[in-house]
Amino acid sequence: MPRDTTRRRFLLAAGAGGLTAVAGCGGDSESTNPDTATQDDPETGSGGGSTDEPSDETDDSTEETPVDSDGGTLQMMATGSIQTLDPINAKGSGAGYNQYNQQLMYFPDGHYPPEPALATGYEVSDDGLTYTFDLREDVTFHDGSEFTAHDVVYSYRRLAESPNSRNKDDIIGETLTIDHEKDATLSEPTDEETLEDVVPGSLAVEAVDDYTVEITLASPFEYTLFQIAGGAFAIIPEGSVGDIEGYDGEYDYNEFFSTEGDGPTFAGAGPFQVDSWRKGSQITLSAFEDYYGGEPDLDGITYTVVGSGNTRLQRFTNGNADILEDIPTASFNPNNVSIEREAGNRSLGTYALDDGTDVNYGEIPALTTEYIVFNTLEVPLAVRRAFAYAMNQHDIAENVYKGTGKPAYHIVPPAAYPTFEDSQSGEASYDRHAETGYESNTDFAADGYPYGYGETRLADATTVMEQAGYGEDNRYELTATTITGDSGYQQVFTRLQSKLRSVYIDMDIEEAEFGTIISRAISGDMEVFGLGDGMEYPGPQNFLRFLHGQNPSTQFTRWGAEGSYATEEYRQTAREAWDKHYAADGMTREDHNEAFQTVEEMNWASVQELPFLHPISQRFWHDAVDVEMYGVMENQAFDNTTLQR
Repeated sequence: MPRDTTRRRFLLAAGAGGLTAVAGCGGDSESTNPDTATQDDPETGSGGGSTDEPSDETDDSTEETPVDSDGGTLQMMATGSIQTLDPINAKGSGAGYNQYNQQLMYFPDGHYPPEPALATGYEVSDDGLTYTFDLREDVTFHDGSEFTAHDVVYSYRRLAESPNSRNKDDIIGETLTIDHEKDATLSEPTDEETLEDVVPGSLAVEAVDDYTVEITLASPFEYTLFQIAGGAFAIIPEGSVGDIEGYDGEYDYNEFFSTEGDGPTFAGAGPFQVDSWRKGSQITLSAFEDYYGGEPDLDGITYTVVGSGNTRLQRFTNGNADILEDIPTASFNPNNVSIEREAGNRSLGTYALDDGTDVNYGEIPALTTEYIVFNTLEVPLAVRRAFAYAMNQHDIAENVYKGTGKPAYHIVPPAAYPTFEDSQSGEASYDRHAETGYESNTDFAADGYPYGYGETRLADATTVMEQAGYGEDNRYELTATTITGDSGYQQVFTRLQSKLRSVYIDMDIEEAEFGTIISRAISGDMEVFGLGDGMEYPGPQNFLRFLHGQNPSTQFTRWGAEGSYATEEYRQTAREAWDKHYAADGMTREDHNEAFQTVEEMNWASVQELPFLHPISQRFWHDAVDVEMYGVMENQAFDNTTLQR
């Protein structure tokens, strides 16, 4: 199953479609009951939204028996090279970030709603703009320094201001926007404000005192607590590096975050500290005895980079890895799964490996979308539409991923999809729109998904190519890039390859590591590539903020950038929907949902991203490991995990 995602929480959701969320005021670490908070106003628990999606509550029906722990080192596997430890730069290219980092809020064992972590509680002003966090006074960083509000100010400023940040949109974009000043002359183009134009020191994050921090938003955002629980918002010691104005830096950037010098000098606030790491091969962590939550039961964790899915499976089968977070699609046998109980939206049981060994098994629907990304500077619309006509999402879900996912026709996953009726689930709205054009806003989507719902339409693919001037004597050639060792993506492209050949498209397939694909996507030197994206928070804007055509030069698709193959009518439709119905003041939930639906329909029209699967996340683990199956947010620390061997 595909596991590498760009989840902007830093890797690899309760939203407008019906999932429940968090209360907006917390005086202690207890979370609001997910059954009473609602989608209409997930931070205040007011409103009348649907709550009929599966809850992400933990299962408390079975009393746990204390287990004696022998310490030991948990053997884990990473699917791609470790690029950096910098939380604002990583963008999904690190392993174990949740073990050595910590944020103000976190998702306990991957369950929502978020709860205080480095904070002890928070208050939200009546206008929804000001968040005041009370901070823990017992937190020590891995370098021995004490955690204070000044570390929060520094870390958030780096996220917004540092040239090393790949996640500025998460803190000063159009969704979560912490108030700040901009000066268009600070970066090119000097006549247009961009994310790079933050005036140093203007971010509205204030240390009221050593253990109180105040954050002021430019406009209310319902998923603020979800967003700041993401990995990009991890807190590091003030002044660690000097990449923002006002700080010389105790260490050079690469000395602190990479492998340069005598390192590691990196210091976070998580339950495990970094002992050593080698880019592309391994990272070793040890239990941090001064962790505020109590020293972990494990002695340490080792993440070994294993790019091949088959090799990962073999290492796990042979007992050389304790947990397997994915399995090659070609090797997975649904008949070997025995589900024994349900815990919220998690299914738990056992899986029989090919050698006859039974291991523990868990699965949960992921707030993730797997899709093909087109660089519209390179690939014409006719070719992109031919891909869409050639693809059969239902066939891929059933025969490539063996039923471990839902066919994808939208970018937003079903559970978070916008709804248009009382008590409607996101999945019901999702399916009706894809099948029939339910609540469509444009003629292009009036009858539902226009390229064939559950079918391949090669005759239409041929027609669209011929109308664009292609034929046997004028074939289109391109290269598709897929993640090394991911058999699912490889099969998707391979199945498309033969179909596309019949409609005048010759596609070569190459492989690259996940981190390399992200770097190349940023630089824009690929034509088409496979990628997955997981939600940091369960609102449709989490994904759709990148698809309405604003600031196209910074997006993977480049849709609307100068020289791109972009239809201006489609772009203007998406832009107007976003500006008038989402970004404008005074918009309601209904207005937002209209904007979301229109952006999805214009992605159908433009085929910037071609979705094919919403996967089920799977975990396999040996009996010697006492670990919880994670919740829908997936990010989980192993401080309470034990080994008996």
